[in-house]
Amino acid sequence: MADGYMGKIGFIDLTTGEIRRQKLDEALIRDYIGGYGLGVRIMFEQQRKGADPLGPDNFLGFTAGTLTGTNTPASGRYMAVCKSPLTGGWGDANSGGYFGSELKAAGWDAIFICGAASKPKWVFINDDTIEIRAASHLWGKDTVETEMSIQKELNESKIRVATIGPASERLSLISGIVNDKGRIAARSGVGAVMGAKMLKAVAVRGTGKVKVADKNTLDEVRKKFLKQMREMPGMPDAMMKYGTCGFTAGLVASGATPVKNWRLTGEKSFPNLAKIADVDVIIKHQTRKYGCANCPIACGGIFNVTEGKYPVGEVHKPEYETIGAFGTLCMNDDFESIIKLNDMCNRSGLDTISAGTVLAFAMECFENGIISESDMDGIALTWGNAEAMIAMLEKIIAREGFGDILADGVKRAAEKIGNGAEEFAVHVGGQEPGLHSPLLLPGRGVGYISDPTPGRHTAAPMARIDAGAGAVAPYPELSIEGYERYAYTGKGPLSAKLSSYLQVGNCAGICLMPMIFFGNYPLLEFFNAVTGLAMDLAEVFTTGARIQTLRQYFNIREGIGSSDIKLPGRLAGRPPMKHGPLSGITVDVENLTAEYFQAMGWDPVSGEPQEATLQKLGLTELVKSFG
Repeated sequence: MADGYMGKIGFIDLTTGEIRRQKLDEALIRDYIGGYGLGVRIMFEQQRKGADPLGPDNFLGFTAGTLTGTNTPASGRYMAVCKSPLTGGWGDANSGGYFGSELKAAGWDAIFICGAASKPKWVFINDDTIEIRAASHLWGKDTVETEMSIQKELNESKIRVATIGPASERLSLISGIVNDKGRIAARSGVGAVMGAKMLKAVAVRGTGKVKVADKNTLDEVRKKFLKQMREMPGMPDAMMKYGTCGFTAGLVASGATPVKNWRLTGEKSFPNLAKIADVDVIIKHQTRKYGCANCPIACGGIFNVTEGKYPVGEVHKPEYETIGAFGTLCMNDDFESIIKLNDMCNRSGLDTISAGTVLAFAMECFENGIISESDMDGIALTWGNAEAMIAMLEKIIAREGFGDILADGVKRAAEKIGNGAEEFAVHVGGQEPGLHSPLLLPGRGVGYISDPTPGRHTAAPMARIDAGAGAVAPYPELSIEGYERYAYTGKGPLSAKLSSYLQVGNCAGICLMPMIFFGNYPLLEFFNAVTGLAMDLAEVFTTGARIQTLRQYFNIREGIGSSDIKLPGRLAGRPPMKHGPLSGITVDVENLTAEYFQAMGWDPVSGEPQEATLQKLGLTELVKSFG
């Protein structure tokens, strides 16, 4: 077994109570790396086609990255994988914190859970031992209460817990899985899958260590990278000082951040921007910084808010996406209310991107007379009304009244409301998009509609091509030179390379920010020092293409073709905006996407992987047997 791997995966059936262990097949390591690469390979074979996402046949996997648990910088990620109840296709969500490292320390590369319990359960992984325990006393608690209760029950404060909150218990399709009291695997509706299984939490305690093939080389590469990072201006410095929320002002000014449910952009459209974007305002309540496992950046922060209208106490600092979703998207300039809304989502398990988008959608429906104050249980959900936002979010969490309609995202809410509400429902393939406009970087739109998990801002590395010349990584094959931002030809081959590279980095457990945006992250050197596999960059591209192609074929198998997934008109500039930094712009993401598909070896219209591609990537027999 290659180093970096624990060599073992677990399977838990909540219906029968069966627990089994399986040796990790070494052939899967080089072909699928780990994380969601391993997840999609296991699920494609073992989960039946057409499984109900909220039924017992759907698998829920907790998969750690290959480098997670080692001394590799920014390697603390794990992934939750399943068939998504939000999109109906492949689903995965990524989270930091310490849960992934603890899973590896306990001796597991991944845990897959199927079936459904008749009463609430939680799973305790104590090194090699796995137990299914009763959780009726935990059901109904929020994520912070649940984590603390399990730690108290086990008399161990360092137990790492991945849990769901009340929103996931009530099967909100925009809910996720929370660890470390505020890190969340938020997207794809993974929390609803866990709730449908009546699984309240997975807690892990590990005492082992991850073996490293070449510790001396790992230490040397690490030392060099850290020195470079600390001396780099721009994004690394801002991340270390403020975290992602420090980018808010610049992103709004450039037009990247949507305003008023994607109708507007720019500083003039949000006059009180400083109230939610000034860095001194943002960190006023910060009492300490923190980082995920093995991360020197420490972009996270803990706030302590004890005064004002929303004295929430000690909570996690909101990220940029959260500030955009509950701030500019809803025309809300009350930063303390954003802190409150963020904490509500963390405790209930809601995805802040989707929650903010669904509130903005309801505001626009209200503005246009499609829904009334009486429809919304007496809540006047007007633009910027922070108190109304909090009141409606409480109803979404509880699935009460109009909140029940909004709890499954904008696509389903619009279908239930009717009367033209679909016009205001901003989603991509059923999922609310990240807060980054394709009108600024057209490649962002390519990622939104081409990735098997649509609408994901973290799945669009091709947007980096449009941002100007520079390095994505310390490899010439990934350098960017001479591309016109609004040129719609010639970017496909590099887009495919960037996408494939991203899959390997994600599956290795590396944080997106240094891996793609710092320009100097030596992924290949770290991977080889840990595993001893001696992969070269060509093999990285092939392996990443294999992972992405199988994720794509999972969707094809479930009846979802890429031609069915469209970019909303507002994100494409149809019609063009009349004001702001992106006025007059319409982007042709369709042609960019077709070129990307061709470079990946997929049909340029449907996105279906071609036979020659399946053969080249060694997927033909797998698809023939289980597709």
